[in-house]
Amino acid sequence: MELIRKLRDQIAQPLGRMNVTARFVVVVLACIVIGGLIFWICNELIYYYLARSYAEELADAYDLNAGTTRAILWASFAAIVVLAGYSFSFSKQKRRIGYAGLFALVIGHSLLVGRMDPNFRRGVAERCYVMTRTSIKILNRAGIDPETGRECRPLTPQIVEKVAEYRKGHRPTQISSSDPTFFDPTTGEPVVWYSKNDRGQIQLFDLMGFHPQTGDELVPVTRDIVETWKQQNAKLVRRVPLLIPDAEKFGFFDPTTGAAKVWYWRNETGQYEFYDGPGFHPRSGDQFQIVTRDVISEWRQQQEVIAARKKAEQEQREKEARERAEREAQLAREAAERDRLARDAAADDLRKRQQSGNDCDRLAANPTDARRTSDGVPFDALKRQADQAYEACSKAVATFPAELRYQYQLGRAAHFKDKKQAFEIFSHLVQANYPAAFDNLGGMYLWDRKDAATAITLFKRGSSLDDADSMVSLVDLIDKGMIALPNPAQTKLALLHRAAELGHAGAQRGYELEVQKANEERVNQVNQQQMMQLFGAFIQGVARR
Repeated sequence: MELIRKLRDQIAQPLGRMNVTARFVVVVLACIVIGGLIFWICNELIYYYLARSYAEELADAYDLNAGTTRAILWASFAAIVVLAGYSFSFSKQKRRIGYAGLFALVIGHSLLVGRMDPNFRRGVAERCYVMTRTSIKILNRAGIDPETGRECRPLTPQIVEKVAEYRKGHRPTQISSSDPTFFDPTTGEPVVWYSKNDRGQIQLFDLMGFHPQTGDELVPVTRDIVETWKQQNAKLVRRVPLLIPDAEKFGFFDPTTGAAKVWYWRNETGQYEFYDGPGFHPRSGDQFQIVTRDVISEWRQQQEVIAARKKAEQEQREKEARERAEREAQLAREAAERDRLARDAAADDLRKRQQSGNDCDRLAANPTDARRTSDGVPFDALKRQADQAYEACSKAVATFPAELRYQYQLGRAAHFKDKKQAFEIFSHLVQANYPAAFDNLGGMYLWDRKDAATAITLFKRGSSLDDADSMVSLVDLIDKGMIALPNPAQTKLALLHRAAELGHAGAQRGYELEVQKANEERVNQVNQQQMMQLFGAFIQGVARR
């Protein structure tokens, strides 16, 4: 106050020395200056707050920080001041520039703010959404949609996320949890929708939309609805859910109410398990979810894929079985063909071996051998075919090494080719008591080795085994006086008779000759006796005379 009084005194002193006219002029000029200054300050303040309003709107629209907002504020303030100055200029061109600049500034600001079209302004939802049967409509004013007559509900941040999910193709799924989150913990906005059936039962869903069975629009929950649902849920009797082996047969929905009566669990591989009540999986602890038409459709598609895969696998198994059967049949045919060829080869080999035996029998058999299988070849005839007989019997012995007959016949043929081999063969056969070999070995001892005693011993052993040749050989030695006997004639006759019975042709002829000779001797003896008797009678008669 003191300062103002001093200032007033300093101003009043000069004015007091002026006349009235001068003082009036000074006061008027001072008022003009002070008024102009006040006008300029007010004008600048208007420009500043106008620029600040623009800057704040842009900051709200684009969520700008404080530094960027102040920069836009001062830039807008400077532009408005300059353009406003041009608008009041005495220059027509500058006024045009000023008007155009201010007009462009206002339009540009409106376009920048309008491009953002924000859902919220200062925390209050300015837009809303309306559910239709085909999509979600976004409106700029809350209230009733004039086209659908449905309520346009506020488009809160949580709803914006749900709308985005809906537009991506997600549809409401019934919530089976016994303790779901009904409201967003940050904003308190409802994040669960509900529908109430004819019996007053509340069903909860995780997204806006329409009930999948009734088609009624789902409504955001309220606190009263939450309390009612909790009371309803508390009345449910809790039990252990049972696995449903055949969901199609069990049925997914109640036929009277259309409500879902099946819950499901899906494992890591995407396979479904269905249960007849809510609960938790005993192995994983996952909570069961109630089925929806989308889940059922996906499960059925999965079943079709599984059935198709099983069918393909079955067809593949059948194909592999057919191919395996064909391979086995082919292998069986090949094995049968190999067996047939083997049998044919064995049969052919057997025929060849049998043929070699037949040839041996045909070319070298002894006519007097009791074990022969053919007519046989006399020793003289065998000499002419000894080579063929030796080759055939060698094959027969190699083929049938246990058959003594072929060894004997090989020995007979070897007698004309290799007597040492023949001697060894006959010696082996004598040890094996082959009857026909005794005569052959005895003959080799008698004629080749000049050992009559051994020969006679062998002939006797052969005779004891019913070898006709050995018997005939003994008869021959008796005739030659090489065997001393008390009654040689009777022995010869007995040997020839037995040999003849065994089929020896020479013995048969010899026996007949011996019998004839014996008969002739008996006749001669009778005649001689008669003649002696006649001669004696005659002599006696002569004497009496």
